[in-house]
Amino acid sequence: MLNNRKRMVLVMVTAGLLAAGVEGCSSNKPVHNNPPVAAQDLNAKVYQGYPALNGTIANFAALAFDSPVLVRGYGLIAGLPRTGSGEMPPEVRAELLNRLVKNGIGFLSKGTAQYNPARILSSRQVAAVLVEGVIPPLATKGTNFDLRVVALPNTQTTDIRNGLLWTVPLRVHVRFGNQSRPIAAGRGPVFCDPILPDGKGLLPASALVRSGTIMAGGIVRHSQPVVLDLYAPSYRIAALIQRVINERYGGFPPVAAAQNDTLITLKIPPGYRRRPAEFVDLVMHLYLRQDVPGFTHSQALVLLKALHDPMAPHRQLSVALQQLGRTILPLLRQHYDSTNPIVAFYAARAGAMMGDEDAISVLGRVALDQGSIFRLASLRALTHCHDAVRATLYMTKLLASKQVPIRLAAYRALLNMHSGAVYSQSVGGKFFLDIVPAPGRTLIYATQTGVPRIAIIGSVPSLLAGALYLSPHSALTVNYPFSPAPNATNPAATRPSSQAASSTLPVQLIYRDRISGEQTVLATSPALPNVLIALGQAPDPYAPNYDPRAKYIAASYQRVIEMLYSMCQAGQLPATFMLQEPAQNQVALFASLNKPRASGHMLNGASSATQRGAGVSPFTTKLPGEESSH
Repeated sequence: MLNNRKRMVLVMVTAGLLAAGVEGCSSNKPVHNNPPVAAQDLNAKVYQGYPALNGTIANFAALAFDSPVLVRGYGLIAGLPRTGSGEMPPEVRAELLNRLVKNGIGFLSKGTAQYNPARILSSRQVAAVLVEGVIPPLATKGTNFDLRVVALPNTQTTDIRNGLLWTVPLRVHVRFGNQSRPIAAGRGPVFCDPILPDGKGLLPASALVRSGTIMAGGIVRHSQPVVLDLYAPSYRIAALIQRVINERYGGFPPVAAAQNDTLITLKIPPGYRRRPAEFVDLVMHLYLRQDVPGFTHSQALVLLKALHDPMAPHRQLSVALQQLGRTILPLLRQHYDSTNPIVAFYAARAGAMMGDEDAISVLGRVALDQGSIFRLASLRALTHCHDAVRATLYMTKLLASKQVPIRLAAYRALLNMHSGAVYSQSVGGKFFLDIVPAPGRTLIYATQTGVPRIAIIGSVPSLLAGALYLSPHSALTVNYPFSPAPNATNPAATRPSSQAASSTLPVQLIYRDRISGEQTVLATSPALPNVLIALGQAPDPYAPNYDPRAKYIAASYQRVIEMLYSMCQAGQLPATFMLQEPAQNQVALFASLNKPRASGHMLNGASSATQRGAGVSPFTTKLPGEESSH
């Protein structure tokens, strides 16, 4: 726990960083002019960890801001087919009305005179919701995160599926009249898990669904400061930590800047923008005595010996070995073939992180070994081994595994490496379609956290002739009919069969708007990628060849997921469908947030048995600048 003095300094430094973008050493006493670090300074460690790790930066400093940040706001979900409610507390109505007016809604000069803000808020096509999200630790500007939306208590909103959350500012503290600066914003289509808890079918259209997720709908507006806080104030230690970090991760402006005798600010290098926690972990495992002659070699021997300790923090030891640098590779290679699998793996992991080809080969063999307890750990290590070509070779072999978790881990690894083995395409800006060629039965995998993605792992499947899908409320129909030409002499020729694809008509996609009643009909080929693209694609109004008369469906991600699940379950699509499980930590967090408040109300007025739902409601009405989502 920080004492009052440190807490005051942290607040002052953080305010200065966010307001003025401080980059250098801001102390009145220049840190670089201090006398050299004495031996007693290095011995005066406050935090004593595992003996082999003593002397790292983690012994002298801790990360000041290492907790996720909960943000909230009141927002408006639109495009509901009269399943919303214009009911909301007066304070929420005033806030939302003020936001619409500030955005220029209802002004002739803005071209929005046809929209009445008060009438919008009173419509049953909208629903007021509480928006919650968790900004991950060390998040930088532009980082996306999932949002949770729940209909306000004591309102008659019955279904928010497939609605669109209009842009909402998100703050740390949500109170009416709170004018603190928003640190994030949220917007996007609502997604609800459409599969019943027992996995046997979709939730019915009549289900009460008052909560949902906006996948990757939150965006961080201001980077969180990365600050190291010394356990014991020391200008000389602060200067040494600054120098060690900048020598390893040099650049301009410098990565580390000592602000005073207690605080050191860090800038995340461009190569770690998407992995700030990994960068901080590496920094904390740098030794301060690495410039002492002979220290690197002797410390490597100490760490390798410690790997044999079954109670040791093996991953931390491996990271510390990695931070000693490539000069210890000859020592590491002697342990790649150790009879102790723990020693062999963590030594190879350290070598692979430094680009050693022998170490990468060891990790590859471990990943292919079905009996190894380090299979998944090897996959994760190969993802960051700086040799994408070799790593891709191992990943493509693992895609043929009969174990679904291994196939999915290999797919995620290829995706994180931006490997050419994954063919990705954005479909209408609603989801990404990933095609991953691989042997074995085709697996269709869909995410429900992070960026919406649909992966086809295996051979590309096609709809079987005679396939028919009808969504709840008959909003979407997918029909792959046979040729209607009768054959009186051979009636069997007209029976559904996957062998008769050559005699079938194109796949018909029919969408019926539940608000306007308009119907859109498209035709496409039975190959699954073509069906998905035809369903989700929408013309770009800014494209040079934009045709305003072009027909499109622009189906939401949820509608597509419902269709894939139903057709795979019915055997109309020769593939196995799998929907990603929600992140457990997010589930636990939002469950704690939904505990009864002092008012006695739950944030979500529906019972837990009615929370999950399938989306069938289109979104066709929108404000200027808001995209529609069917």
